[in-house]
Amino acid sequence: MAYDEYLAERVRQTLSANGVNTEAKRLMGGLCFVLNDKMCVGISQNKKTGQPGIIARIGEEKVQEALQKPYCHVFSPAGRPMKDFIFIEDTGLDSEDELAFLVRQAIDFNPLAKRSK
Repeated sequence: MAYDEYLAERVRQTLSANGVNTEAKRLMGGLCFVLNDKMCVGISQNKKTGQPGIIARIGEEKVQEALQKPYCHVFSPAGRPMKDFIFIEDTGLDSEDELAFLVRQAIDFNPLAKRSK
């Protein structure tokens, strides 16, 4: 499964504009931006629809807020929901302001996120 290169570049530029130095890693057929050894934002596709989008680690509380939007979905790799993550279809990321807001939420949550084992 390939990821959307244009969307990845937009995320990369948004992270840079926030003064954040991340490491990009290919992961699960997508691209993951890692901050402080923890996943922050990723580029992937919805496995059911093929729709490109972003996986963001924004925290359980923010996920519940985001789910009110029609282009936001629970991130469930292998059918198991991940409580701090959200999948946002690229249709919800048309404006740079929307993307910047989402990326900022992921950056702000990063210090609270637990590192994977």
